[in-house]
Amino acid sequence: MIKAVIIDDDMTTIHGLTRSVRWNDYGIEVAGTAKNGREGLEQVRAHRPEIILTDIYMPVMDGIEMLKALREEGNRAEVIILSGYEDFKYAQSAVKLQVNDYLSKPATLDEIERVLQEVADKIRKKMHSEREEKELRELLERNLSTTKRQMLKGLLEPGFCQTAFFDKVSDYLKMDLSQQYFTVLLIEFFINRERNSYRPRDLSLFAYAVKNIVDELSQYKKGVYVADIQRNLITVIVSTPAQVKRENVKRQVTQMAAEFLENIQKYLKLQVWASVGLAADHVSGIPKSYASAIDLLAQREKMSDKQLITEEDIKDISKTTVRRPMESYQAIVDAVMMGQEDLVEERIAELTKNLHKGAIPSISVLREFSIDIVAVLALALHDHGLQVEDIHAGFNMYKELELLYSVDDFAAWLRDLLLPVCEVMNRRGSQKHRKTIEFIMRYVQEHYSEDITLDVLAEKVYLTRNYLSQIFKQATGENYNSYLTRVRMEKAKELMLSGNYKVFEISQMVGYKNNAYFSQLFKKHTGLNPSEINQ
Repeated sequence: MIKAVIIDDDMTTIHGLTRSVRWNDYGIEVAGTAKNGREGLEQVRAHRPEIILTDIYMPVMDGIEMLKALREEGNRAEVIILSGYEDFKYAQSAVKLQVNDYLSKPATLDEIERVLQEVADKIRKKMHSEREEKELRELLERNLSTTKRQMLKGLLEPGFCQTAFFDKVSDYLKMDLSQQYFTVLLIEFFINRERNSYRPRDLSLFAYAVKNIVDELSQYKKGVYVADIQRNLITVIVSTPAQVKRENVKRQVTQMAAEFLENIQKYLKLQVWASVGLAADHVSGIPKSYASAIDLLAQREKMSDKQLITEEDIKDISKTTVRRPMESYQAIVDAVMMGQEDLVEERIAELTKNLHKGAIPSISVLREFSIDIVAVLALALHDHGLQVEDIHAGFNMYKELELLYSVDDFAAWLRDLLLPVCEVMNRRGSQKHRKTIEFIMRYVQEHYSEDITLDVLAEKVYLTRNYLSQIFKQATGENYNSYLTRVRMEKAKELMLSGNYKVFEISQMVGYKNNAYFSQLFKKHTGLNPSEINQ
Protein backbone atom coordinates (compact mmCIF):
# COMPACT_ATOMS: atom_id res chain seq x y z
CA MET A 1 0.00 0.00 0.00
CA ILE A 2 1.28 3.48 -0.94
CA LYS A 3 1.30 5.88 2.00
CA ALA A 4 0.29 9.56 1.82
CA VAL A 5 0.45 12.52 4.21
CA ILE A 6 -1.88 15.53 3.82
CA ILE A 7 -0.71 18.95 5.06
CA ASP A 8 -3.11 21.91 5.03
CA ASP A 9 -4.06 24.62 7.55
CA ASP A 10 -7.71 24.29 6.49
CA MET A 11 -9.21 21.36 8.42
CA THR A 12 -12.23 21.38 6.09
CA THR A 13 -9.89 20.60 3.20
CA ILE A 14 -8.20 17.78 5.17
CA HIS A 15 -11.52 16.22 6.18
CA GLY A 16 -12.89 16.58 2.66
CA LEU A 17 -9.89 14.90 1.12
CA THR A 18 -9.71 12.02 3.61
CA ARG A 19 -13.45 11.26 3.28
CA SER A 20 -14.19 11.98 -0.38
CA VAL A 21 -11.20 10.64 -2.29
CA ARG A 22 -11.40 6.90 -3.14
CA TRP A 23 -8.00 6.18 -1.64
CA ASN A 24 -8.40 2.38 -1.51
CA ASP A 25 -9.26 2.26 -5.20
CA TYR A 26 -5.83 3.72 -5.97
CA GLY A 27 -3.98 1.58 -3.43
CA ILE A 28 -3.20 4.59 -1.22
CA GLU A 29 -3.44 4.87 2.58
CA VAL A 30 -3.59 8.27 4.34
CA ALA A 31 -0.94 7.68 7.01
CA GLY A 32 -1.12 11.13 8.65
CA THR A 33 -2.30 14.73 8.47
CA ALA A 34 -0.84 18.05 9.65
CA LYS A 35 -1.96 21.71 9.98
CA ASN A 36 1.35 23.39 9.07
CA GLY A 37 4.79 22.76 7.62
CA ARG A 38 6.46 22.01 10.93
CA GLU A 39 3.88 19.38 11.84
CA GLY A 40 4.14 18.17 8.28
CA LEU A 41 7.88 17.58 8.71
CA GLU A 42 7.20 15.47 11.78
CA GLN A 43 4.51 13.43 10.02
CA VAL A 44 6.65 12.81 6.96
CA ARG A 45 9.66 11.79 9.08
CA ALA A 46 7.47 9.46 11.13
CA HIS A 47 5.55 7.76 8.32
CA ARG A 48 7.97 8.10 5.36
CA PRO A 49 5.13 8.40 2.82
CA GLU A 50 5.54 8.03 -0.94
CA ILE A 51 3.08 10.91 -1.55
CA ILE A 52 2.92 14.34 0.09
CA LEU A 53 -0.22 16.38 -0.63
CA THR A 54 0.39 19.89 0.70
CA ASP A 55 -0.77 23.50 0.74
CA ILE A 56 1.82 26.24 0.24
CA TYR A 57 0.78 29.14 2.41
CA MET A 58 0.47 27.96 6.05
CA PRO A 59 1.34 29.36 9.51
CA VAL A 60 4.53 28.44 11.47
CA MET A 61 6.24 26.98 8.36
CA ASP A 62 4.96 27.20 4.80
CA GLY A 63 4.93 24.37 2.28
CA ILE A 64 7.99 25.49 0.33
CA GLU A 65 10.19 25.73 3.46
CA MET A 66 8.99 22.30 4.53
CA LEU A 67 9.79 20.79 1.12
CA LYS A 68 13.24 22.40 1.08
CA ALA A 69 14.01 20.84 4.46
CA LEU A 70 12.77 17.43 3.31
CA ARG A 71 14.73 17.52 0.06
CA GLU A 72 17.90 18.48 1.94
CA GLU A 73 17.35 15.42 4.12
CA GLY A 74 17.21 13.27 1.00
CA ASN A 75 13.44 12.73 0.96
CA ARG A 76 12.30 11.94 -2.60
CA ALA A 77 8.54 11.54 -2.08
CA GLU A 78 6.18 12.57 -4.88
CA VAL A 79 4.65 15.98 -4.07
CA ILE A 80 1.26 17.33 -5.12
CA ILE A 81 0.60 20.95 -4.24
CA LEU A 82 -3.05 21.90 -3.71
CA SER A 83 -3.15 25.62 -3.02
CA GLY A 84 -5.03 28.84 -3.71
CA TYR A 85 -1.80 30.75 -3.40
CA GLU A 86 -0.96 31.80 -6.96
CA ASP A 87 2.34 33.57 -6.42
CA PHE A 88 4.56 32.86 -9.44
CA LYS A 89 7.79 32.78 -7.40
CA TYR A 90 6.33 30.07 -5.21
CA ALA A 91 5.39 28.08 -8.30
CA GLN A 92 8.99 28.41 -9.52
CA SER A 93 10.28 27.17 -6.17
CA ALA A 94 7.93 24.23 -6.39
CA VAL A 95 9.37 23.24 -9.79
CA LYS A 96 12.93 23.36 -8.42
CA LEU A 97 11.83 21.12 -5.54
CA GLN A 98 10.67 18.43 -7.99
CA VAL A 99 6.94 18.82 -7.38
CA ASN A 100 4.88 16.32 -9.35
CA ASP A 101 1.79 18.49 -9.87
CA TYR A 102 0.34 21.85 -8.87
CA LEU A 103 -3.44 22.11 -8.48
CA SER A 104 -5.22 25.38 -7.77
CA LYS A 105 -8.01 25.53 -5.18
CA PRO A 106 -10.79 24.87 -5.61
CA ALA A 107 -9.90 21.68 -7.52
CA THR A 108 -12.59 19.19 -8.43
CA LEU A 109 -12.61 15.69 -6.97
CA ASP A 110 -12.08 14.28 -10.47
CA GLU A 111 -8.98 16.44 -10.95
CA ILE A 112 -7.54 15.38 -7.61
CA GLU A 113 -8.22 11.68 -8.22
CA ARG A 114 -6.78 11.86 -11.73
CA VAL A 115 -3.52 13.28 -10.38
CA LEU A 116 -3.42 10.75 -7.52
CA GLN A 117 -3.93 7.90 -9.98
CA GLU A 118 -1.07 9.16 -12.19
CA VAL A 119 1.24 9.63 -9.20
CA ALA A 120 0.36 6.20 -7.76
CA ASP A 121 1.08 4.55 -11.14
CA LYS A 122 4.39 6.40 -11.35
CA ILE A 123 5.36 5.28 -7.83
CA ARG A 124 4.49 1.64 -8.50
CA LYS A 125 6.48 1.69 -11.69
CA LYS A 126 9.44 3.20 -9.85
CA MET A 127 9.15 0.70 -6.98
CA HIS A 128 8.95 -2.17 -9.44
CA SER A 129 11.98 -0.89 -11.31
CA GLU A 130 13.95 -0.54 -8.06
CA ARG A 131 13.02 -4.06 -6.95
CA GLU A 132 14.04 -5.38 -10.35
CA GLU A 133 17.38 -3.56 -10.22
CA LYS A 134 18.03 -4.87 -6.71
CA GLU A 135 17.25 -8.40 -7.80
CA LEU A 136 19.50 -8.05 -10.84
CA ARG A 137 22.37 -6.83 -8.64
CA GLU A 138 21.89 -9.87 -6.40
CA LEU A 139 21.81 -12.17 -9.42
CA LEU A 140 24.97 -10.58 -10.75
CA GLU A 141 26.79 -11.29 -7.49
CA ARG A 142 25.47 -14.85 -7.54
CA ASN A 143 26.51 -15.37 -11.18
CA LEU A 144 29.72 -13.32 -11.08
CA SER A 145 32.19 -16.23 -10.97
CA THR A 146 30.36 -17.92 -13.86
CA THR A 147 30.22 -14.62 -15.76
CA LYS A 148 33.96 -14.03 -15.39
CA ARG A 149 34.75 -17.55 -16.63
CA GLN A 150 32.44 -17.13 -19.62
CA MET A 151 33.99 -13.76 -20.40
CA LEU A 152 37.60 -14.98 -20.40
CA LYS A 153 36.87 -18.28 -22.13
CA GLY A 154 34.74 -16.47 -24.69
CA LEU A 155 37.72 -14.35 -25.75
CA LEU A 156 39.20 -17.50 -27.26
CA GLU A 157 36.24 -17.79 -29.64
CA PRO A 158 36.06 -15.92 -32.99
CA GLY A 159 33.53 -13.07 -33.00
CA PHE A 160 32.99 -13.05 -29.21
CA CYS A 161 34.32 -9.50 -28.80
CA GLN A 162 31.53 -8.23 -31.10
CA THR A 163 28.77 -9.47 -28.77
CA ALA A 164 26.67 -7.36 -26.39
CA PHE A 165 27.70 -9.73 -23.58
CA PHE A 166 31.36 -8.81 -24.11
CA ASP A 167 30.61 -5.08 -24.10
CA LYS A 168 28.50 -5.20 -20.95
CA VAL A 169 30.67 -7.55 -18.90
CA SER A 170 34.00 -5.96 -19.84
CA ASP A 171 32.52 -2.61 -18.82
CA TYR A 172 31.22 -4.01 -15.51
CA LEU A 173 34.54 -5.72 -14.75
CA LYS A 174 36.37 -2.53 -15.79
CA MET A 175 38.48 -4.48 -18.28
CA ASP A 176 39.79 -1.98 -20.82
CA LEU A 177 41.07 -4.16 -23.66
CA SER A 178 41.83 -1.38 -26.11
CA GLN A 179 45.27 -0.24 -27.29
CA GLN A 180 46.96 -3.52 -26.35
CA TYR A 181 48.70 -6.53 -27.84
CA PHE A 182 47.34 -9.96 -26.90
CA THR A 183 49.28 -13.21 -26.76
CA VAL A 184 47.95 -16.62 -25.76
CA LEU A 185 50.23 -18.78 -23.65
CA LEU A 186 49.46 -22.49 -23.18
CA ILE A 187 50.87 -24.53 -20.29
CA GLU A 188 50.59 -28.32 -20.55
CA PHE A 189 51.64 -30.65 -17.75
CA PHE A 190 51.77 -34.34 -16.92
CA ILE A 191 52.24 -36.29 -13.71
CA ASN A 192 55.70 -37.82 -13.60
CA ARG A 193 55.82 -41.53 -14.23
CA GLU A 194 57.48 -42.28 -10.90
CA ARG A 195 54.38 -41.13 -9.01
CA ASN A 196 51.95 -43.70 -7.63
CA SER A 197 49.01 -45.15 -9.57
CA TYR A 198 46.82 -42.79 -11.56
CA ARG A 199 43.72 -41.34 -9.90
CA PRO A 200 41.26 -39.22 -11.93
CA ARG A 201 41.15 -36.46 -9.36
CA ASP A 202 44.94 -35.97 -9.40
CA LEU A 203 45.01 -33.98 -12.62
CA SER A 204 42.21 -31.67 -11.48
CA LEU A 205 44.03 -30.96 -8.22
CA PHE A 206 47.27 -30.26 -10.07
CA ALA A 207 45.44 -28.08 -12.61
CA TYR A 208 44.31 -25.76 -9.83
CA ALA A 209 47.74 -25.87 -8.25
CA VAL A 210 49.23 -24.75 -11.59
CA LYS A 211 46.58 -22.01 -11.85
CA ASN A 212 47.46 -20.83 -8.32
CA ILE A 213 51.13 -20.53 -9.28
CA VAL A 214 50.20 -18.55 -12.41
CA ASP A 215 47.91 -16.30 -10.34
CA GLU A 216 50.52 -15.75 -7.65
CA LEU A 217 53.29 -14.90 -10.10
CA SER A 218 50.91 -12.60 -12.00
CA GLN A 219 49.39 -10.69 -9.09
CA TYR A 220 51.72 -7.74 -9.63
CA LYS A 221 51.59 -7.99 -13.42
CA LYS A 222 48.70 -6.24 -15.15
CA GLY A 223 46.83 -7.92 -17.96
CA VAL A 224 47.45 -11.61 -17.22
CA TYR A 225 44.24 -13.68 -17.33
CA VAL A 226 43.71 -17.41 -16.88
CA ALA A 227 41.12 -17.93 -19.61
CA ASP A 228 40.52 -21.69 -19.43
CA ILE A 229 41.47 -24.82 -17.52
CA GLN A 230 41.13 -28.14 -19.34
CA ARG A 231 42.43 -31.43 -18.04
CA ASN A 232 46.20 -30.80 -18.02
CA LEU A 233 46.15 -27.61 -20.09
CA ILE A 234 46.03 -24.06 -18.76
CA THR A 235 45.27 -21.22 -21.20
CA VAL A 236 46.58 -17.77 -20.28
CA ILE A 237 45.90 -14.52 -22.14
CA VAL A 238 48.65 -11.94 -21.74
CA SER A 239 47.94 -8.32 -22.72
CA THR A 240 50.78 -5.89 -23.34
CA PRO A 241 50.39 -2.10 -23.71
CA ALA A 242 50.52 -0.91 -27.31
CA GLN A 243 53.41 1.41 -26.36
CA VAL A 244 55.68 -1.65 -26.16
CA LYS A 245 57.43 -2.36 -29.47
CA ARG A 246 55.92 -5.38 -31.20
CA GLU A 247 59.25 -7.20 -31.34
CA ASN A 248 59.50 -6.93 -27.55
CA VAL A 249 56.03 -8.33 -26.88
CA LYS A 250 56.98 -11.97 -27.58
CA ARG A 251 60.19 -11.57 -25.58
CA GLN A 252 58.25 -10.38 -22.52
CA VAL A 253 55.63 -13.16 -22.80
CA THR A 254 58.37 -15.78 -23.33
CA GLN A 255 60.19 -14.60 -20.21
CA MET A 256 56.92 -14.81 -18.26
CA ALA A 257 56.30 -18.34 -19.59
CA ALA A 258 59.79 -19.42 -18.57
CA GLU A 259 59.12 -18.13 -15.05
CA PHE A 260 55.88 -20.10 -14.89
CA LEU A 261 57.62 -23.31 -16.06
CA GLU A 262 60.45 -22.96 -13.57
CA ASN A 263 58.13 -22.55 -10.61
CA ILE A 264 55.69 -25.29 -11.66
CA GLN A 265 58.59 -27.74 -11.92
CA LYS A 266 60.14 -26.55 -8.69
CA TYR A 267 57.04 -26.72 -6.49
CA LEU A 268 54.83 -29.37 -8.15
CA LYS A 269 57.46 -31.71 -9.65
CA LEU A 270 55.48 -32.05 -12.89
CA GLN A 271 56.52 -32.59 -16.47
CA VAL A 272 55.60 -29.29 -18.07
CA TRP A 273 55.69 -27.58 -21.47
CA ALA A 274 54.49 -24.24 -22.80
CA SER A 275 53.84 -22.59 -26.15
CA VAL A 276 53.54 -18.91 -27.05
CA GLY A 277 51.06 -17.99 -29.78
CA LEU A 278 51.28 -15.15 -32.27
CA ALA A 279 50.88 -11.62 -30.89
CA ALA A 280 47.58 -9.98 -31.91
CA ASP A 281 47.19 -6.19 -32.08
CA HIS A 282 43.45 -6.28 -31.25
CA VAL A 283 41.24 -8.26 -28.89
CA SER A 284 39.54 -9.84 -31.92
CA GLY A 285 42.88 -11.52 -32.77
CA ILE A 286 43.00 -13.59 -29.56
CA PRO A 287 41.38 -16.68 -31.19
CA LYS A 288 44.08 -16.66 -33.87
CA SER A 289 46.81 -16.46 -31.23
CA TYR A 290 45.10 -19.32 -29.37
CA ALA A 291 44.98 -21.50 -32.49
CA SER A 292 48.65 -20.87 -33.21
CA ALA A 293 49.61 -21.76 -29.62
CA ILE A 294 47.69 -25.05 -29.90
CA ASP A 295 49.41 -25.89 -33.17
CA LEU A 296 52.80 -25.16 -31.62
CA LEU A 297 52.15 -27.33 -28.59
CA ALA A 298 51.12 -30.21 -30.86
CA GLN A 299 54.73 -30.30 -32.13
CA ARG A 300 56.36 -30.77 -28.72
CA GLU A 301 56.89 -34.54 -29.16
CA LYS A 302 59.22 -33.73 -32.08
CA MET A 303 61.32 -31.45 -29.88
CA SER A 304 62.20 -33.42 -26.78
CA ASP A 305 64.78 -30.85 -25.79
CA LYS A 306 62.30 -27.94 -25.82
CA GLN A 307 60.05 -27.02 -22.93
CA LEU A 308 59.04 -23.62 -24.26
CA ILE A 309 57.99 -23.58 -27.91
CA THR A 310 57.64 -20.51 -30.12
CA GLU A 311 57.02 -20.04 -33.82
CA GLU A 312 60.77 -19.88 -34.54
CA ASP A 313 61.30 -23.37 -33.09
CA ILE A 314 59.18 -25.23 -35.65
CA LYS A 315 60.08 -23.55 -38.95
CA ASP A 316 61.96 -26.62 -40.16
CA ILE A 317 59.61 -29.24 -38.72
CA SER A 318 56.80 -30.83 -40.70
CA LYS A 319 53.47 -30.06 -39.03
CA THR A 320 51.95 -33.52 -39.30
CA THR A 321 51.20 -34.30 -35.67
CA VAL A 322 47.60 -35.36 -35.12
CA ARG A 323 45.99 -33.73 -32.12
CA ARG A 324 43.76 -35.60 -29.74
CA PRO A 325 40.16 -34.40 -30.06
CA MET A 326 40.28 -32.45 -26.77
CA GLU A 327 37.72 -29.92 -28.09
CA SER A 328 35.24 -32.80 -28.56
CA TYR A 329 35.92 -34.07 -25.04
CA GLN A 330 35.37 -30.64 -23.59
CA ALA A 331 32.15 -30.15 -25.57
CA ILE A 332 30.81 -33.47 -24.27
CA VAL A 333 31.74 -32.69 -20.66
CA ASP A 334 30.27 -29.19 -20.96
CA ALA A 335 26.95 -30.78 -21.93
CA VAL A 336 27.27 -33.22 -19.01
CA MET A 337 27.85 -30.39 -16.55
CA MET A 338 24.75 -28.63 -17.89
CA GLY A 339 22.74 -31.80 -17.28
CA GLN A 340 21.66 -32.00 -20.94
CA GLU A 341 21.31 -35.71 -21.63
CA ASP A 342 20.12 -35.34 -25.24
CA LEU A 343 23.08 -33.11 -26.08
CA VAL A 344 25.51 -35.54 -24.42
CA GLU A 345 24.12 -38.38 -26.54
CA GLU A 346 24.37 -36.23 -29.67
CA ARG A 347 28.00 -35.25 -29.01
CA ILE A 348 29.06 -38.81 -28.17
CA ALA A 349 27.49 -39.94 -31.45
CA GLU A 350 29.32 -37.18 -33.33
CA LEU A 351 32.66 -38.13 -31.75
CA THR A 352 32.07 -41.80 -32.51
CA LYS A 353 31.26 -40.99 -36.14
CA ASN A 354 34.49 -38.98 -36.47
CA LEU A 355 36.52 -41.82 -34.93
CA HIS A 356 35.10 -44.26 -37.48
CA LYS A 357 36.36 -42.07 -40.31
CA GLY A 358 39.73 -42.97 -41.75
CA ALA A 359 42.07 -45.21 -39.76
CA ILE A 360 40.33 -46.85 -36.79
CA PRO A 361 42.13 -45.93 -33.53
CA SER A 362 44.06 -48.74 -31.91
CA ILE A 363 43.10 -50.16 -28.52
CA SER A 364 45.96 -48.26 -26.86
CA VAL A 365 44.85 -44.97 -28.47
CA LEU A 366 41.24 -45.52 -27.37
CA ARG A 367 42.45 -46.11 -23.84
CA GLU A 368 44.48 -42.90 -23.97
CA PHE A 369 41.32 -41.10 -25.13
CA SER A 370 39.47 -42.58 -22.14
CA ILE A 371 42.08 -41.31 -19.71
CA ASP A 372 41.85 -37.89 -21.34
CA ILE A 373 38.09 -37.62 -21.03
CA VAL A 374 38.05 -38.86 -17.42
CA ALA A 375 40.60 -36.17 -16.60
CA VAL A 376 38.44 -33.48 -18.28
CA LEU A 377 35.42 -34.76 -16.33
CA ALA A 378 37.33 -34.85 -13.04
CA LEU A 379 38.44 -31.27 -13.54
CA ALA A 380 34.88 -30.12 -14.28
CA LEU A 381 33.49 -31.98 -11.24
CA HIS A 382 36.17 -30.43 -9.04
CA ASP A 383 34.59 -27.01 -9.71
CA HIS A 384 31.42 -28.34 -8.07
CA GLY A 385 33.14 -30.01 -5.12
CA LEU A 386 32.62 -33.50 -6.58
CA GLN A 387 34.76 -36.43 -7.69
CA VAL A 388 34.09 -39.18 -10.20
CA GLU A 389 34.07 -41.63 -7.27
CA ASP A 390 31.17 -39.73 -5.68
CA ILE A 391 28.93 -40.76 -8.58
CA HIS A 392 30.58 -44.05 -9.58
CA ALA A 393 31.42 -45.78 -6.32
CA GLY A 394 34.65 -47.78 -6.45
CA PHE A 395 35.67 -46.25 -9.78
CA ASN A 396 38.99 -47.73 -10.96
CA MET A 397 40.54 -46.32 -14.12
CA TYR A 398 42.59 -49.40 -14.90
CA LYS A 399 39.59 -51.73 -14.67
CA GLU A 400 37.65 -49.35 -16.89
CA LEU A 401 40.37 -49.49 -19.54
CA GLU A 402 40.15 -53.27 -19.69
CA LEU A 403 36.62 -52.90 -21.13
CA LEU A 404 37.75 -51.04 -24.26
CA TYR A 405 38.58 -52.92 -27.47
CA SER A 406 36.74 -50.96 -30.17
CA VAL A 407 35.23 -47.55 -30.99
CA ASP A 408 31.78 -48.93 -30.17
CA ASP A 409 33.05 -50.13 -26.79
CA PHE A 410 34.43 -46.63 -26.24
CA ALA A 411 31.08 -45.01 -27.09
CA ALA A 412 29.11 -47.38 -24.82
CA TRP A 413 31.62 -46.81 -22.01
CA LEU A 414 31.25 -43.05 -22.42
CA ARG A 415 27.47 -43.28 -22.04
CA ASP A 416 27.76 -45.47 -18.94
CA LEU A 417 30.27 -43.05 -17.44
CA LEU A 418 28.66 -39.75 -18.34
CA LEU A 419 24.88 -40.13 -18.26
CA PRO A 420 24.69 -40.78 -14.47
CA VAL A 421 26.87 -37.69 -13.96
CA CYS A 422 24.55 -35.78 -16.28
CA GLU A 423 21.56 -36.73 -14.10
CA VAL A 424 23.30 -35.54 -10.93
CA MET A 425 24.31 -32.23 -12.50
CA ASN A 426 20.79 -31.69 -13.81
CA ARG A 427 19.44 -31.86 -10.25
CA ARG A 428 22.19 -29.66 -8.83
CA GLY A 429 21.99 -27.14 -11.66
CA SER A 430 18.27 -26.63 -11.17
CA GLN A 431 18.92 -25.54 -7.60
CA LYS A 432 21.98 -23.42 -8.38
CA HIS A 433 20.20 -21.29 -10.98
CA ARG A 434 16.74 -21.31 -9.38
CA LYS A 435 16.74 -17.58 -8.57
CA THR A 436 17.94 -16.65 -12.05
CA ILE A 437 15.20 -18.71 -13.70
CA GLU A 438 12.56 -17.38 -11.28
CA PHE A 439 13.59 -13.84 -12.22
CA ILE A 440 13.41 -14.62 -15.96
CA MET A 441 9.95 -16.18 -15.66
CA ARG A 442 8.62 -13.30 -13.58
CA TYR A 443 10.19 -10.77 -15.95
CA VAL A 444 8.41 -12.40 -18.89
CA GLN A 445 5.11 -12.33 -17.01
CA GLU A 446 5.52 -8.58 -16.43
CA HIS A 447 7.07 -7.53 -19.76
CA TYR A 448 5.48 -9.94 -22.25
CA SER A 449 4.37 -7.04 -24.49
CA GLU A 450 7.99 -5.94 -25.01
CA ASP A 451 10.68 -7.30 -27.32
CA ILE A 452 12.25 -9.55 -24.68
CA THR A 453 14.55 -11.82 -26.64
CA LEU A 454 16.88 -14.24 -24.91
CA ASP A 455 19.75 -11.90 -25.81
CA VAL A 456 18.07 -9.06 -23.89
CA LEU A 457 17.57 -11.23 -20.80
CA ALA A 458 21.07 -12.73 -20.96
CA GLU A 459 22.49 -9.22 -20.96
CA LYS A 460 20.42 -8.34 -17.89
CA VAL A 461 21.68 -11.27 -15.82
CA TYR A 462 25.28 -11.12 -17.15
CA LEU A 463 25.27 -14.59 -18.71
CA THR A 464 25.84 -15.62 -22.30
CA ARG A 465 22.79 -16.32 -24.43
CA ASN A 466 23.69 -19.99 -24.93
CA TYR A 467 24.33 -20.57 -21.24
CA LEU A 468 21.02 -18.94 -20.25
CA SER A 469 19.19 -20.98 -22.89
CA GLN A 470 20.68 -24.17 -21.48
CA ILE A 471 19.88 -23.50 -17.82
CA PHE A 472 16.35 -22.34 -18.69
CA LYS A 473 15.62 -25.57 -20.56
CA GLN A 474 17.27 -27.55 -17.78
CA ALA A 475 15.14 -25.92 -15.07
CA THR A 476 11.77 -25.68 -16.86
CA GLY A 477 11.79 -28.48 -19.39
CA GLU A 478 10.92 -26.11 -22.26
CA ASN A 479 12.94 -23.68 -24.29
CA TYR A 480 12.69 -19.97 -23.68
CA ASN A 481 10.85 -19.06 -26.89
CA SER A 482 8.17 -21.67 -26.20
CA TYR A 483 7.69 -20.28 -22.70
CA LEU A 484 7.43 -16.69 -23.96
CA THR A 485 4.88 -17.70 -26.61
CA ARG A 486 2.83 -19.63 -24.07
CA VAL A 487 2.71 -16.67 -21.67
CA ARG A 488 1.70 -14.30 -24.48
CA MET A 489 -1.04 -16.62 -25.74
CA GLU A 490 -2.47 -17.04 -22.23
CA LYS A 491 -2.52 -13.26 -21.76
CA ALA A 492 -4.13 -12.86 -25.19
CA LYS A 493 -6.85 -15.33 -24.28
CA GLU A 494 -7.61 -13.37 -21.07
CA LEU A 495 -7.88 -10.14 -23.03
CA MET A 496 -10.19 -11.76 -25.61
CA LEU A 497 -12.49 -13.15 -22.92
CA SER A 498 -12.80 -9.65 -21.42
CA GLY A 499 -14.50 -8.55 -24.66
CA ASN A 500 -12.96 -5.08 -24.44
CA TYR A 501 -10.48 -5.26 -27.32
CA LYS A 502 -10.28 -6.11 -30.99
CA VAL A 503 -7.95 -8.86 -32.19
CA PHE A 504 -5.44 -6.46 -33.78
CA GLU A 505 -5.29 -4.50 -30.51
CA ILE A 506 -4.62 -7.66 -28.50
CA SER A 507 -1.93 -8.67 -30.98
CA GLN A 508 -0.09 -5.40 -30.25
CA MET A 509 -0.71 -5.67 -26.50
CA VAL A 510 0.99 -9.04 -26.23
CA GLY A 511 4.01 -8.11 -28.32
CA TYR A 512 3.15 -8.98 -31.94
CA LYS A 513 3.16 -6.37 -34.69
CA ASN A 514 2.01 -8.82 -37.36
CA ASN A 515 -1.65 -9.67 -36.75
CA ALA A 516 -1.66 -12.66 -39.13
CA TYR A 517 1.37 -14.20 -37.40
CA PHE A 518 -0.28 -13.64 -34.01
CA SER A 519 -3.48 -15.37 -35.18
CA GLN A 520 -1.46 -18.30 -36.51
CA LEU A 521 0.38 -18.72 -33.19
CA PHE A 522 -2.85 -18.35 -31.23
CA LYS A 523 -4.55 -21.16 -33.16
CA LYS A 524 -1.50 -23.38 -32.79
CA HIS A 525 -1.48 -22.78 -29.03
CA THR A 526 -5.23 -22.96 -28.29
CA GLY A 527 -6.66 -24.86 -31.26
CA LEU A 528 -9.02 -21.95 -31.96
CA ASN A 529 -8.98 -18.90 -34.19
CA PRO A 530 -9.05 -15.61 -32.21
CA SER A 531 -12.52 -14.87 -33.64
CA GLU A 532 -13.90 -18.12 -32.13
CA ILE A 533 -13.02 -17.35 -28.50
CA ASN A 534 -16.18 -15.43 -27.54
CA GLN A 535 -18.57 -17.51 -29.63
